[in-house]
Amino acid sequence: MAIDKRLLGVYLALGGAMLAWGLSFLATKRIVTDVPVLSLLFARFSIASLLLGAVLWARRGVRLPRRDLLAVSGLSLLSPVGYFLFETFGVANTQPSHVSVIVAAIPTAVFLIACFKRQERPTLRKGIGLVIAYGGIFTLVVSGLHAPGASVLGDCLVLGAVACAAVRTVLIKDVLRRVSPLQVTFYQFSVSLLLFGPLAATEGWSWIGRITPTQILEMLFLGIVCSAGAFFALHYALSHLSATRVAASTNFIPVITLLAEVLLLGTGISVLKGVGTAAVIGGVLLTQLGERAPVAVIPGKG
Repeated sequence: MAIDKRLLGVYLALGGAMLAWGLSFLATKRIVTDVPVLSLLFARFSIASLLLGAVLWARRGVRLPRRDLLAVSGLSLLSPVGYFLFETFGVANTQPSHVSVIVAAIPTAVFLIACFKRQERPTLRKGIGLVIAYGGIFTLVVSGLHAPGASVLGDCLVLGAVACAAVRTVLIKDVLRRVSPLQVTFYQFSVSLLLFGPLAATEGWSWIGRITPTQILEMLFLGIVCSAGAFFALHYALSHLSATRVAASTNFIPVITLLAEVLLLGTGISVLKGVGTAAVIGGVLLTQLGERAPVAVIPGKG
């Protein structure tokens, strides 16, 4: 059986994005101990915008029609602005593994939106999967009542990030029919700086004197790999696969984060945390089993 090399490249790019995001929560948790959240977001997306802007300039692909520019700018309010405000404040207030598990519920949120738009048909199996997944999130939140470094506030903030990501994943498919993944990624990050810049200025710049070389490297990792690279890979995948299938790939994120948290930070896994994690992943998989997500290759994109 012949292997579709282009499709293989799409899945490899998507897998790389999930690996980067699985590790990103640990890097963010370390940085926010000394760098204010809004300043971190401004620095992260400034790095990503400069890199992507240089690539677009070299390829002479910076200009966008006004209609598409307005569409991309509007979507940037959902992500990166809304998503990363919720996620980063969530990381600052709870454990990285909690964040990654809750983020794994994005496919179920995408499915609910698709049902509302009559793009998906609800079934008993998928309904049971939703109940199990959100029951797992509830269990995880409850486990944070006593776990050191975790909190209900942080977990609930991450649910806001899930909502932003789900709505954006569904809406951005139409934009990617007209705009390349590279352009979408660059303009969404650049537009977000118009908000993150003034907000970061209110926090002052005294943190610059406290930041360590390790945190600088982690900030570069967040800006170059987790933002510029991973989001380009996500948009590239969305231009070739259904939103439901791309969203389902987030199942891998909590596994990566949990393993990294245990191996690198020595964090323990409580019974409730283990049960909650397994329930979320199992519930999401149950909603995705048998999903016939058609490949929608868009010529000229990516």
